[in-house]
Amino acid sequence: MKKIIVVAFALLLISCTNAEQYEKIVGEWNCSEWIIESSGKDRCNNNVYFNFKADKTYSSKVTGLEESGVYRIENGLLYSTPENKLEIGVEISKLENDTLQFVMSRSGQKEILTLIKKK
Repeated sequence: MKKIIVVAFALLLISCTNAEQYEKIVGEWNCSEWIIESSGKDRCNNNVYFNFKADKTYSSKVTGLEESGVYRIENGLLYSTPENKLEIGVEISKLENDTLQFVMSRSGQKEILTLIKKK
């Protein structure tokens, strides 16, 4: 019986965390910096934008490529599925009311994308 209560409590905590993350991610986000860790180069150039909606749909523009689709948050990862494409997952390293940060790997290089919420 104790194990059931502990498991139920753990699931409740995880659900609350996900609910908080969904609440915080909703809104329009613009690139603050996009650092390639190995070179220190900033790829931001004001060409990255995300709009996450409460219905778990999103639209984005990344280096000129505009997409829209659905998203989900699970175990500290943001999974997005653009229309007619495969799901993509990135690590959420920071999610606050005004700052969202992803850790990504493109071509085997660690990249850190920091976004600021549009007010």
